[in-house]
Amino acid sequence: MKSTLLALVTLALGAATASPLAERAATSHSWAGTSNYFLQGMSDADQDAYLRQLSQAGVKVIRVWVNAQAGGRACAKGSISATYAPEFETTLGQYNWQTVDLLDKTLVAIGKYGMKALISPHDGNLLHGPNGNDAYGSKFGSGYFYEHQDAFDTFDNRLRAIVNYKGKYSNKVWKDWHEVIMAFDLQNEPFASKTEECNYSTAQSWACGRANTLRSALGASNPIKIATGGLGGDISHGCTFLASAMSCDQIDMVSVHRYAGPESSNPKQWTNSYGGWMGQTKGKLVYVEEWGINTTRYNIQDEFRANTQDMNAGGLPWLYWQILPEKKCDYKDGDPFGFHVNTVDVASAVKGASSANSKQDWSGIVW
Repeated sequence: MKSTLLALVTLALGAATASPLAERAATSHSWAGTSNYFLQGMSDADQDAYLRQLSQAGVKVIRVWVNAQAGGRACAKGSISATYAPEFETTLGQYNWQTVDLLDKTLVAIGKYGMKALISPHDGNLLHGPNGNDAYGSKFGSGYFYEHQDAFDTFDNRLRAIVNYKGKYSNKVWKDWHEVIMAFDLQNEPFASKTEECNYSTAQSWACGRANTLRSALGASNPIKIATGGLGGDISHGCTFLASAMSCDQIDMVSVHRYAGPESSNPKQWTNSYGGWMGQTKGKLVYVEEWGINTTRYNIQDEFRANTQDMNAGGLPWLYWQILPEKKCDYKDGDPFGFHVNTVDVASAVKGASSANSKQDWSGIVW
């Protein structure tokens, strides 16, 4: 979500190179976490309090964005945005380094609490999408971005700039910081602004092409993984298991975005789906990168417990959209899926994930 502010870098497919994905027969424990696209804009003290709560609950992974931050004490989903940052590119090819400096500071804090970060380098919903229109959307729109070589080249340069960035606060080159950075998405929800794009022949090579760019920049033996980022947004759009992406050796992880109904209406909806998802990915790791409960329609405490018990019973790793910091300001943004960390029993669900056996091996990635 951050794909649909209400439902709210690219790996392109190309020639096969070396990041072989052998069938993963080994298994490990599962894991759980949350997304948070405004975390780096919060004050240092508010970030620390929130990350401490997540760590104490047993959270392993936080998904963050290379994106703008409102600053000016604006209210972001109940949190005060203390520090402004522009989009990484307000002019294509010219990078606003203060944007990644701010995120770098947050990555240091995430690492301090023993958690890992999954980084989305761009939001596909900013291509004339539900989250607005950025410099890429203005120039290429939601179609040409996934079809034209000049768009590919411009975005590839962005990906290289991000992974080769040396942190102002960490003093780490991000591509060398596998102790904290678990993976890079190709993009948040590629094709989501125009889902029919994922079926066009001109767009079929986009995911693997961007993945090849990332893997080349990261290095063939780099333990940092490459994830799809939720192709097409919600799984109901039919893009999640795009054949050309599943055949791409450079893609390591397949991100499922699924906003399902109540568990009582569809018992074992997650465990019954997991095996089928694995069967479509040709040995790639599968995890739920976004899922959420409509808090205006269902009891969040009951449904969060029931859904996570289902996922944990099957050993399916998950990131919720979103476990929010404690509320400090009032907001209405049309996104009913988040809940504040102190309002739901997060620890039982997260620790249930960490004690469950996954059907795949996350050793050296999360564990």
